[in-house]
Amino acid sequence: MLGRLGLWALLPTAVQAPPNRRTCVFFEAPGVRGSTKTLGELLDAGPGPPRVIRCLYSHCCFGIWNLTQGRAQVEMQGCRDSDEPGCESLHCDLSPRAHPSPGSTLFTCSCGTDFCNANYSHLPSPGNLGVPGPQGTQATPGESIWMALVLLGLLLLLLLLLSSIILALLQRKAYRVQGGPQPEPNSGRDWSEELPELPELPELCFSQVIQEGSHAVMWAGRLQGELVAIKAFPPRAVAQFRAERAVYELPGLQHDHIVRFITAGQGGPGSLPSGPLLILELHPKGSLCHYLTQHTSDWGSSLRMALSLARGLAFLHEERWQDGQYKPGIAHRDLSSQNVLIREDRSCAIGDLGLALVLPGFSGSPAWAPSQSQGPATIMEAGTQRYMAPELLDKTLDLQDWGTALRRADVYSLALLLWEIMSRCPDLSPGPWWTKGALGRLLGCSRSTTDS
Repeated sequence: MLGRLGLWALLPTAVQAPPNRRTCVFFEAPGVRGSTKTLGELLDAGPGPPRVIRCLYSHCCFGIWNLTQGRAQVEMQGCRDSDEPGCESLHCDLSPRAHPSPGSTLFTCSCGTDFCNANYSHLPSPGNLGVPGPQGTQATPGESIWMALVLLGLLLLLLLLLSSIILALLQRKAYRVQGGPQPEPNSGRDWSEELPELPELPELCFSQVIQEGSHAVMWAGRLQGELVAIKAFPPRAVAQFRAERAVYELPGLQHDHIVRFITAGQGGPGSLPSGPLLILELHPKGSLCHYLTQHTSDWGSSLRMALSLARGLAFLHEERWQDGQYKPGIAHRDLSSQNVLIREDRSCAIGDLGLALVLPGFSGSPAWAPSQSQGPATIMEAGTQRYMAPELLDKTLDLQDWGTALRRADVYSLALLLWEIMSRCPDLSPGPWWTKGALGRLLGCSRSTTDS
């Protein structure tokens, strides 16, 4: 009826994408709320629309068309945020999704080849739109039979789902009673297919557990004979692994007071299931929290820890060009004494970038997309509650300038860390109080046993 839109002819033939990056048509009609620019890298293909976008997080293009009175108008085109069902299609096969207004139907498509969203291959016939109108339609007898069959199928599917949940709960209870490991959610899913680029690390050796968190376990180990820290994620935490790895791999993120990222891979200790791994620099003295409960420090050592911590956070927050590389500003959002490590010279190194968020850049800077979406819920998310700024606790953070607001929230956490450091300096307030471990109990860390 409508034929093809012919947007392919408007694309320059000079635009070529690398073989491992999907390239899609990018267009957003005036008045469309939200934007998908951050899901890819916009290429200047010409003076006017459509433009070209190179996908960052998927190999899938999408398109949205509005059919009104027999005429189709493109609303949005660009990159999907992930490879979901439907992306395997080679062409843009439209399917109806919604009625934004009477007499109007939105059609969408997803496809997995370069520029496949430039135009659509066909429209469903008017009798097969599959989206109810605003007032609904009267079903024919044949449709009633089909509706009954569909409802019966849904009921059977619901019963099967309930049965699976009950069986999983019974298995979990049996494992707990027998003292065995509890099965992980989605353990039957092959996570390695989601991250096929991760190399196996047969030369990696696991020694002992350093710390256990909600999404990962930190091990000490060796990689090719070098002492390293191994952050092992279970298969269910692929999203958390992907987000933290994306921050560590940002260009220019090398600093003496930021934990050094070595590589990423897959593997596991002994007979435990294999999972994604982050290999990081090891600091045997442990976390700042542990160190402060075990030692006091003179004024010089306390000042060294405080200055190194402030310099590391300032580097994270800073947006800079260096040696031809652009480093965006980064908010840590989980700055606590558990996530700061002590180096051999007793200076600090900031680690655990699992909640870190890339901040909006100045005009003219590359459009780096953060590891997570920038919705209000994501921006308000933070880590350890007792280190959170009041505006995060009471949900009053300034979302109009959230980049500056998150930097200030990090500085609030930094101030608490400086208080912890100076509270363990007997040169400032000598006395027997320092040997009783009161600070450690206040911070929820282990009790003090020795002083330096």
